[in-house]
Amino acid sequence: MLKVLKENFAEQGLTGEEVINSRDQFGKNKLPEAPKPSLITQFINQFNNLLIIILIVAAVISAFFGEVTDTIAIIMIVILNAILGVSQERRAEKALEAVKKLASPTSKVIRGGKLEVINSEDVVVGDLLVLEAGDKISCDGSILEERGLTIDESTLTGESVSVSKSSIKKDDKSAEEERRFQRSKSAEEGCGLQKINLLKKSADSRGIKDFSEENRVFMGTAVTKGRAKAIVTEIGINTKLGIIATKIREARKEKTPLEIQLDSLGKLLGIIFLAVCGVIFVLGLLKGSQASEMFLTSISLAVAAIPEGLPAVVTIVLAIGVAEIAQKNAVVRNLPAVETLGAVTHICTDKTGTLTQNKMTLVEISSDKGVLKDTELNAKNVPLELTRAMVLCNDATLESGDPTEIALVNWLGERHINDIRKKFPRIYEIPFTSENKRMSTVHNYSGEYLVVSKGAIEVIVEHCSTELIKGEPKTLNMKRKEEILSLAEARASKGLRVLALAEKHLDHEPENDEDVEKNLTFLGLVFLKDPLRPEVKDAVDRARSAGIRPIMITGDHQITAYSIARELDFPEGRVITSAELNEISDENLSNIIESVSVFARINPLDKLRIVYALQKKKEIVAMTGDGVNDAPALKKSDIGVAMGKTGTEVAKEASDIVLMDDNFATLVDAVFRGRTIYENMRKFIVYLLSCNIGEVLVMFFAIILGYPVPLLPLQLLWLNLVTDSFPALALGMEEGEPKLMNKPPRGKNEPILTKYHYGIIITQSIAITAATLAGFLIALKRTGNVNEARTIAYMTLVLSELFRAFSARSFEGYIFKMGVFSNKFLTYSTIGGIALLFASVYIKPFAMLFKNVDPTPTEFFYIIILSLVPFFISEIFKTIRPEK
Repeated sequence: MLKVLKENFAEQGLTGEEVINSRDQFGKNKLPEAPKPSLITQFINQFNNLLIIILIVAAVISAFFGEVTDTIAIIMIVILNAILGVSQERRAEKALEAVKKLASPTSKVIRGGKLEVINSEDVVVGDLLVLEAGDKISCDGSILEERGLTIDESTLTGESVSVSKSSIKKDDKSAEEERRFQRSKSAEEGCGLQKINLLKKSADSRGIKDFSEENRVFMGTAVTKGRAKAIVTEIGINTKLGIIATKIREARKEKTPLEIQLDSLGKLLGIIFLAVCGVIFVLGLLKGSQASEMFLTSISLAVAAIPEGLPAVVTIVLAIGVAEIAQKNAVVRNLPAVETLGAVTHICTDKTGTLTQNKMTLVEISSDKGVLKDTELNAKNVPLELTRAMVLCNDATLESGDPTEIALVNWLGERHINDIRKKFPRIYEIPFTSENKRMSTVHNYSGEYLVVSKGAIEVIVEHCSTELIKGEPKTLNMKRKEEILSLAEARASKGLRVLALAEKHLDHEPENDEDVEKNLTFLGLVFLKDPLRPEVKDAVDRARSAGIRPIMITGDHQITAYSIARELDFPEGRVITSAELNEISDENLSNIIESVSVFARINPLDKLRIVYALQKKKEIVAMTGDGVNDAPALKKSDIGVAMGKTGTEVAKEASDIVLMDDNFATLVDAVFRGRTIYENMRKFIVYLLSCNIGEVLVMFFAIILGYPVPLLPLQLLWLNLVTDSFPALALGMEEGEPKLMNKPPRGKNEPILTKYHYGIIITQSIAITAATLAGFLIALKRTGNVNEARTIAYMTLVLSELFRAFSARSFEGYIFKMGVFSNKFLTYSTIGGIALLFASVYIKPFAMLFKNVDPTPTEFFYIIILSLVPFFISEIFKTIRPEK
């Protein structure tokens, strides 16, 4: 029974109805997640700030002294701020969730006799799972069949050495039963969940050595070699990993380096501002002000000025930026990668599929019959042995498979391909890897065995001792080998990819892999063309203009690689092969790495050495990769970049960014957007700090000079609401300036704010302070009415900060060249801010609450003039300030 179930099941898998039934019974394939904070929890967390608590307590205390209206107003403003904070947090969460879904892992299953690639969440108990090298296993299961399967189980066991696996084994008695069932037509019953139960019962009752560690695969582990089919037995929380996960459900959010840096900056500024607020409180008392009034004023000023929410705003901007990058086919898997993107100095890129279209076309075949062009290819012209090798040593069909393998057979009819494969059934294979650079298969052949190999020209020729001439193997001497290699190099210099094919006949089953691949008979060469992506040349130019050095890393022939590098305007430099790299010490590699533009015939471990060598030179490296063996290099690099189309799940998990279109141009665009996000964060941090410091200086100098406090607690809190949140976020959404890609990358250890930025903060803080105090003092001298003077100071401060935001859109670009209203988010934020300001001044109930007085037309005129002073000073200083 088991044999019948296995054979039938291994071809068909579950039906659609069975999938639905299984999901209804066992649920989704999801691990338990840490519970997300509720809306109420997020709202309460907004008050998790000592200053806010002190402010509310102080306001409540002041209510007992008759200031009930002010107390209610203060609490309402604090609540409104909390609501805004929650809405921003949830927006960021939604953006990150959307990005997370784009990078969700996938699994291959056979359903209804067809291979499907589905989200791993959708795998159900009873599914027929197909595993290949590089796959991340998404469930627990039992192996039905396998070929050279080894699995990295370090996530469960801690052991770094991959484990060999085998399929279900049976005793002699069960084998005899299977033969009987095989002859029985009626045994072809049972499906879906029944199959699982039958499989387990059969194993229990007939002594089958199944469901041991050796015959099972587990969620969270990775296939390092070989392939297999397995029946899914457990999913989600019932898997071995799921059981562990239920015990450690707490998720700890790690802070990014930038958040840590801003935390430190915020704490430093907090200490300074608290000290200044304390001085203001004391000086106010000395000047005769009421203690309760000065206490509320000082605390309100501290709440408005201290940028305690800066890391949160940065996270929101990062999340929104990551979502925008995802819309351009680059999925950022962790936020710190955005920070690093702008600092990348070297991009080490694969060739096939990244620089090229990965649409292989067979253009020539060379055999003992001579060279045949693609238009001459047919079953009569191409030698039978070469045709057979192209079909047998190949996993593709006309519709699906590796583009190179599809190109080898798409000149043949589907019936011809199927006839060859039925006539010569495959019984064993040695899969292609980046290390061996060849693939070999073994087939039954009239009672004997046929071995077929294909791969890199120099590797196949090295394993050949004979050459097929007119249907007979002839000795292949060194001179002839050199002629074959010369022909290959001539074609490679034209950018063609070259593969060699060989075969041999055995009268016995091969004893080991070495027995399979030695003393082969050379059959011929095939030449393929992979067109360049049309947008890549411009992307290479952009990268070089941005001070980023592209390096090509490929498994292709060095001449092919160099030809393509020249066509794409890669930097002139050396071409080094894997064999040459092995002769170079790590020390010497670091010394010469800057002069190399192409690494050819490279294997994944070479990539790791290249990353080490560049990082030793203090370079910031982005490394692309798609295979399971690329994972170490992807992890070690500063930015690991996996391919979304051709990349394995192991490579994706090891990466920081996944290119959904496998395109080099997308990576360069992601670098630009990474630089834009980082620059925008600098813009709004500089903007916020210059505004906040200006607010503190206005209060400080007014008290020092012996004047009344120019701003009341409600005014301070309201201007914080109007000027801090939305304008800052709007600056975070500023479109990238093209000149960002005409500058070299920033240093890896360069702080978010440099001397250049502190200079802008100081200049603008002074300008805002001067304009606000000027408005306050002019009004005070003219009218003698403190509330009227405070209204002028309040309006001047709010408007100067809102107008200043437009100049903050660029550190060097002039706003009138950029387009004053081209940032629609900032335009809307400013309109909203002005509306809130005017509501607090011109709507009587609010004006009475804020103790504001309607400004006269003359006063309104100089409010506008003074409010524009910081803006124009910022624009003027752009002309005299040296570029950073």
